[in-house]
Amino acid sequence: RVSQASSVRPFAAARPVAGPMRVVCQAAAADPNAAAKTKKLHPSTLNVAPPSTYAVIEVGGTQLFVEPGKWYTVNRLKADVGSKIKFGRVLALKNADKLTVGTPYLDSVNVEAEIVQELRGPKVIVYKMKPKKHYRRKQGHRQDLTKFKVTSITA
Repeated sequence: RVSQASSVRPFAAARPVAGPMRVVCQAAAADPNAAAKTKKLHPSTLNVAPPSTYAVIEVGGTQLFVEPGKWYTVNRLKADVGSKIKFGRVLALKNADKLTVGTPYLDSVNVEAEIVQELRGPKVIVYKMKPKKHYRRKQGHRQDLTKFKVTSITA
């Protein structure tokens, strides 16, 4: 009778024995200065200086940090496309180096804007379910939005 123990090779001997394994990353093998030169950072509010003029306004139930010449999207406003509107609920204004904060609003400051587009937001699925009761309701919703461009901030 032949013993099966002699035909089974131990696990350690089955592997080829080699020196320590070296892993070289292609990015590390390339010039480290070249990677830093080509990498572009996305400008964020943390690493970019604040603008010289901005205002904090209340519109559509939310507060917005607005600057002249920029576009913003809010809940649908009751105004036609192309019309000019004024936001009277200005909470704060920074003009040059002076910051003015209202209590709660600044009466002498107006933010003027132009309605650019009326659009709808992304579809949100509302799914209601009661387990074991055969109750399933699926409904979609798209929020009506208005896009406007701030033309001027006057104090």
